[in-house]
Amino acid sequence: MAQMELNLDSFVSAQQLLKVDGLTLPGIVTIAGLSGVDGFSLTYDGRSPHFSEKDLELTIAAAMHTRFALRISPRAELLQLALNLPVSQVIFSAENLFDDYGADLETFIPQLKDAGKLISFCLEPELALLKKAYRQQADMVELNVTHYSENISLAGKAEAQEQIALMSRTAEKNGIGVAVNGGISFQNVVPLVNIETVENIVVGRAVLGRSIFVGLETAIRDFKAQVQ
Repeated sequence: MAQMELNLDSFVSAQQLLKVDGLTLPGIVTIAGLSGVDGFSLTYDGRSPHFSEKDLELTIAAAMHTRFALRISPRAELLQLALNLPVSQVIFSAENLFDDYGADLETFIPQLKDAGKLISFCLEPELALLKKAYRQQADMVELNVTHYSENISLAGKAEAQEQIALMSRTAEKNGIGVAVNGGISFQNVVPLVNIETVENIVVGRAVLGRSIFVGLETAIRDFKAQVQ
């Protein structure tokens, strides 16, 4: 059964844009955790004047014992941050990730594994990239499924879904877990859930959008019902 991972990136953006009193990310994480979210993920680059390292620490602390994945680019200062924080998983994300950062990854990954962190990579659903992730000792991969979620053609959507399924099955055979992320909504999630080898459904904006009308707790429980 797939798990629901709440990506907090859109919540950070909303907090900055709306500037609503009482709308804090730790508060959102606390509500989400109590509402049944299986895990959280958040992108951090250390360069935003609106979201500091202290904000990150408070957000992770609010997650308590819920799984938390930190998405970073392969930079030494971010590696050190990931080593110091109580996150269970580090997701590397960058353009030309393996070609441009291969040497850095070979240095960083053993340190993270020695610290007990799981390693994941953001990938397009291409087998060549999956092979590179395997060589870099990936525990998981996070597949970008935007080509599926934004495809308006039924035939195109079916083809994209089959590619995701192929990638997911291949990853599982090689001992790699699979998460899917990118434009996932209440309307398109079920076919992804039906791919048995997909472990994590990563959602953010869709839950945020629905929460405006029904509240965060109800929005999360509604989406969790779709995943289950």
